[in-house]
Amino acid sequence: MRRGETEICCGLSLIASRTGDVFYPTWLLRLLIPVTAAGNLSFFVHYILAGLCTYVLLRRRQVGWTGSVIGGLAYELSGLIASYPSPGHDGKLFASTMLPLMLLALVLALRDRRWQGYPLLAAATGLTLLGHFQLAYYSLIVAGLFALYLTLEEAGTSGAGERVLRLGLALAAVLVGFGIAAIQILPFFEYIPYSPRAEGYHGFEGSTSFAIPWNHVPEFFLKNFVGARETYWGSNQLKFHSEYLGLPVLVLATLGITAPERRRQVLWLAGIGLLLLLISLGAATPFYRVWWALMPLVKKTRAPGMAFFVVALVTALFAGLGADRALRGEGKRVMTPALILGGIVALLGVTGVLGHIAEGLAAAKAAAADANQSAILWGAASSGLALAVAAAILGPGAGRMTPRLGGLALIVVIGTDLSLNARQFWNYTKPYGRDQLLDRVAATPPPFRVFNAPGGAYPGSALMAFDIPEVFGYHGNELRYYDDLWGGKNEWRNLGVLSLWDVWAVRYAILPAGPRTIDSIPGFHRVLDSVPTFDGGRANLFERVTTPPYARVVAGAVKADSTTVVPTLVDPRMDFSRIIVFANDQAVTPEPLKEMPAPSPSHAAVTAWQPGRMTITLDPAPPKPSYLLVAENWYPDWRATVDGRAAHVLRGDYSLISVVLPAGAKAVELTFRSALYDRGKTITVASLALLLIAVLAGAVSRRAGHG
Repeated sequence: MRRGETEICCGLSLIASRTGDVFYPTWLLRLLIPVTAAGNLSFFVHYILAGLCTYVLLRRRQVGWTGSVIGGLAYELSGLIASYPSPGHDGKLFASTMLPLMLLALVLALRDRRWQGYPLLAAATGLTLLGHFQLAYYSLIVAGLFALYLTLEEAGTSGAGERVLRLGLALAAVLVGFGIAAIQILPFFEYIPYSPRAEGYHGFEGSTSFAIPWNHVPEFFLKNFVGARETYWGSNQLKFHSEYLGLPVLVLATLGITAPERRRQVLWLAGIGLLLLLISLGAATPFYRVWWALMPLVKKTRAPGMAFFVVALVTALFAGLGADRALRGEGKRVMTPALILGGIVALLGVTGVLGHIAEGLAAAKAAAADANQSAILWGAASSGLALAVAAAILGPGAGRMTPRLGGLALIVVIGTDLSLNARQFWNYTKPYGRDQLLDRVAATPPPFRVFNAPGGAYPGSALMAFDIPEVFGYHGNELRYYDDLWGGKNEWRNLGVLSLWDVWAVRYAILPAGPRTIDSIPGFHRVLDSVPTFDGGRANLFERVTTPPYARVVAGAVKADSTTVVPTLVDPRMDFSRIIVFANDQAVTPEPLKEMPAPSPSHAAVTAWQPGRMTITLDPAPPKPSYLLVAENWYPDWRATVDGRAAHVLRGDYSLISVVLPAGAKAVELTFRSALYDRGKTITVASLALLLIAVLAGAVSRRAGHG
């Protein structure tokens, strides 16, 4: 596995920057079947697991078969969970799947006093952390509160000492889970100071971006109300998902909340759900200001709306309880009002009233709301109809059907309602195909880079699929020095500074073809004109007239305050071949310059290259102490040797790899190697071994007890 990724964002740490869920067990599938098939299978399996784990959890909570099935469906097909494929958020699905498994493990360990709960809790914790850190953060909070509930309310006749012991064992299991994920966690925490969020994510406003605003709340009850993608009209910048909980599910959940025999359990679960709902609402309530100020790491996150998966689970659990009550004949008197409510909702949708409300709320985005009218109509009508049918089954129809038939009918209604909402987010696309332009660039021996402007001819990180290294691409956790040098994340104010293209070894530039595109680039010539791309567009390919060096020997250097380095580098008078600018925090003391040094007579050539490793020869050797500058992002995991002797890797020109060269140096070896990754791998292997020993010891002990 690559540890240093060179093909996007001018280089970054593949593992530390959380390039997907690289250590989640589904990565093994990619070794056996095509990547697209592995992705599809991963989603499919985890949808089954999410529902199954919720089902088993409810069964352990003494909920009937039908109620447990409904709870499982309500969770796995809830809007947020079901729409994860739309933005490609498989890691979020993995972490969401593990939450009911964590709660089940706690029930086994703390209430049922079964040893299997502890290794299951450790495994679920580790998998959650390997799936998605922010969702794991929320899951651990939920698990902690649920563990307190089980210890205080459901420990039976256990004494205080035994309760504390079992709670301590549960904590130890969670720590083993952290150990299982250490291979990912330790490099990630090393990365945080170098991430774009090192100083926090743009203050409170940034941290609350992509929360759930108030104008999304109607979609908890009505499919499609706020729209998605092109028809989205809400307050956020964009939306690729749904927050629909299911109108019949919510009515059943309301019935479940009122279960008198489960009052303490309901209060705890409702409190957990309310806490995570407030988190997901972000700045929409004053609560998040306190949460943001007090909770560790929250200032470095955004999108608190993703915490809504916990609300979906709590709602599903309550719906399971409510279905149990309804099938026992309880709550019949609320079914007639529910049936009427379903009819009213359907009528409001069909007559366009809800669509007009959406247009009024949309304000400046009224055009998007107007485009969403048919989806709002269909969504409201189908949600209302589903509620009316469910209420009819549990109310007037209860005496006309056997309990089993009524239960199956209820399962079909709820499953259909949620599936109708989910299916719009299950889109299949073909893998990227090759084209003439890609073949031309991919035939070039590395190392080099391609300038494909953000939002340009090829989307996102598409070039990476063909092992074509580019200056940009999409990642989200690139290095902050790289962002700053290019003029700010997603702003890229310095795109037009061609000297930066040179220092990053840009050999090719790909621009969309058309009347509004750039016709020529200084220092480049057009080699392909308006050729078709794999997605149906057309693009121009420009190649550098003289191949830019991937590494260069620079004669002199200066140090400057970090705030002045980038303005200096983008100044047209800056000559990267003659001087390097180091920030004051770099451990180097350059010789004072009395005048601008002449270019070094030494030339650097990359004679061996692969991601995370390169050999650079210097010919002729520099006659006096100099500096090597490499067109790759600096990161603390880079190691260097000069003629076999260890050398410091410095951050030069704000973001690039630099090495001090003694006079007469002939060769430099650069290797990307993370000590924290190696340490994390050792901890992970040890934790997995400990987990296996615990499982085997428990099994042997159980067999001996039965023998």
